[in-house]
Amino acid sequence: MKRFYRLLNYEFSLLGRAVILLGIGMMLSPVMLVNLAMSNYSPNAPQQRFEEVYAASGSQLVFFIYMLVFALVAGKTFYANYWGAKGIYTIMTLPVRREAVYWSRLLALFTGLLLLVAAQSIGIWLSYERMVGLMSGSGGTQFVMHNGLFLAAVRSEFIRLVLPLTASEWLSSLCMLLCAATGLYYALLCERSRRYWGSVPLAAALLLLLVVYSKRMAGPMFESQAAMLYWNSLWLLLLTGWFVWHGQRLVRRGAIA
Repeated sequence: MKRFYRLLNYEFSLLGRAVILLGIGMMLSPVMLVNLAMSNYSPNAPQQRFEEVYAASGSQLVFFIYMLVFALVAGKTFYANYWGAKGIYTIMTLPVRREAVYWSRLLALFTGLLLLVAAQSIGIWLSYERMVGLMSGSGGTQFVMHNGLFLAAVRSEFIRLVLPLTASEWLSSLCMLLCAATGLYYALLCERSRRYWGSVPLAAALLLLLVVYSKRMAGPMFESQAAMLYWNSLWLLLLTGWFVWHGQRLVRRGAIA
């Protein structure tokens, strides 16, 4: 266990600087974008809700850009083991089970994603506080809603994607994150091991993620639609299980070295 912990610490250290920088950006970018969107605020103008201002500011798009950058950084740290001194051969000969090599990288990647989601949640809260501050400073305190952030989370599909409110949404968001993390790692493993047929389950996972995302963003869900999230989450978990099982097998057999 001590060896695994050291290996996990090493893998996360490769992503740590990117996680810190991207996390700071995800906390501050929504504040700046909402501040820019509120630059012409006037108490006499038609009032907008926070979720409307947040969506119009472009903060949702910035979130996915940061996630894409993190995926690129994760890919770069993975391929760095094949450049220069080719540290992959050292890693594969460490006195630990090869499954530990697989899980240390996967847990480091998943932990980084969780921290970025947490940073985005803080960014949503900070941008809401900034909007309230701008409204108060311009004499629009009568338009500040009590529990406005909670109401925004109820009405905004994107905020509920980051901060789910129901059990089905929590499960869906978690499964989406798990499938994305394991799928990204599996794609890198398949490329290095020349298992290009692995693109088939990866394409299925990507399509399913897009379907679930489109359903989550389509609007309020009725009970029957919310029940579909459980089935979609089950399929995401099955694909995640395949990525983990076959990914471990590739690492254990040394196919990536």
